[in-house]
Amino acid sequence: MIKSLGLWHTIKAKASILQPIIAILALGGGVLVGAASDRLSEIVSSSASALIDGYSYGAPAIIFVVLAPVLARIFSTRQKGRFGLYVVGWLAVIKLLAMLWAIIFTVAIFGLPIFSEHSVSLWGALVQTIESVLLTLTVSHYFWAIYASIAIGLVALKVKALANTLEKGVSSLEHAGQYFQFLMPAFMFTVGVYVQALPQNLGKQIGLEGTLHSFHTFTILGLHLDPNTPTGMVMTYTMGALAVAVGAFGWHFAILALAKYRETRFSFGGYFKHYWVKAYPLLWSTSSESLATPLNLYILKKHAAWVRPTVRRLVAGTGSVLSTDGTLICVFVLLGLVGRILGIHFSLFELLLAVPVAFLISYGIPGIPGELLLFAGPLAMILPVPPELAAGFLALYLGLQVGLPDSFRTGANTTNNYVYCILLSRVYEERFQGEEPRGEE
Repeated sequence: MIKSLGLWHTIKAKASILQPIIAILALGGGVLVGAASDRLSEIVSSSASALIDGYSYGAPAIIFVVLAPVLARIFSTRQKGRFGLYVVGWLAVIKLLAMLWAIIFTVAIFGLPIFSEHSVSLWGALVQTIESVLLTLTVSHYFWAIYASIAIGLVALKVKALANTLEKGVSSLEHAGQYFQFLMPAFMFTVGVYVQALPQNLGKQIGLEGTLHSFHTFTILGLHLDPNTPTGMVMTYTMGALAVAVGAFGWHFAILALAKYRETRFSFGGYFKHYWVKAYPLLWSTSSESLATPLNLYILKKHAAWVRPTVRRLVAGTGSVLSTDGTLICVFVLLGLVGRILGIHFSLFELLLAVPVAFLISYGIPGIPGELLLFAGPLAMILPVPPELAAGFLALYLGLQVGLPDSFRTGANTTNNYVYCILLSRVYEERFQGEEPRGEE
């Protein structure tokens, strides 16, 4: 038995070291398979979509398992309750800062003007957005899971056996997180299949063939792009995805630097060795933040042991819903990209007016592939999109978000959330911990 456990840990260690290589090989294998067989490509793509769609129904259960016990502990003392409110407010401020970064980055990379020559309908967009968010708060399974966590957490205050059961559930989930990294090669393979079929996929998604729109040529980072041809559109899509990646990584490295400044126990080397190489490929290949929640919990517990369980579970749990910086960066970068394709030069001022709308919508997104579709309608309404281009704007915005941009914004959301656990752990120790005993609480 002991030898078997030793062999298993050896296999895990070697697999962790080889993960980047395995990810690249799996991606290349997907490209080759997609090129060899259109039928097999369709089967693989549809199977992956079905798996992720199915997981989107299981993710609320994970949110419940994580949040219910930690909320029970938070409700047990006034001090912990204050920390819970602090986390929600802190993540809201971080969202606003991330959007400001995204706007500055988008204006710079696409050469957009500072001031607007158009009027915008801020009130109409806000009303539509508020209605959408209220509906989401009512019907979303993710928010139902949060509501259930609150209710059960309150009951667990009075029922000790229930509290113990909840604690065992989240402990088991954290332990299971170590196995999620082994799903990565399968998902990377399916991304390769998607990328290989990119020209055909884009043609179907945005109606490239026979379109009535004449797209505009433009330059980004010195590269001239002509989206009027299939090859040019693919190049435009690729450059837009890379712009999302650069914007997301720029923000991520900024918060990494802040974490290093605030927490001496945090190291860049340990972060990339023990966490990033294990989590990012999984996130990137699945475009699902919720899928990585158990992995985040497991790695935090093992390699950032100073983070208290209350902090780890509360921030990782709520962050899977509320930490959407990567998504918001993607929202604004794609606005700049689609605007340039259609010849619309959104100004810095207009993008700033879109911040309240995007902020509200960010509380209703489900954390699954393609979630930017919730932003498209309200943003088209608030921004100066000519009526004759509205349909083309929506088609492009919805089509170009799929695949690579989805992967980069998802990878940012959850890896950012990991770093926020480190930052908020320091806040907890300085302002909320008091005289509580250390340990597993």
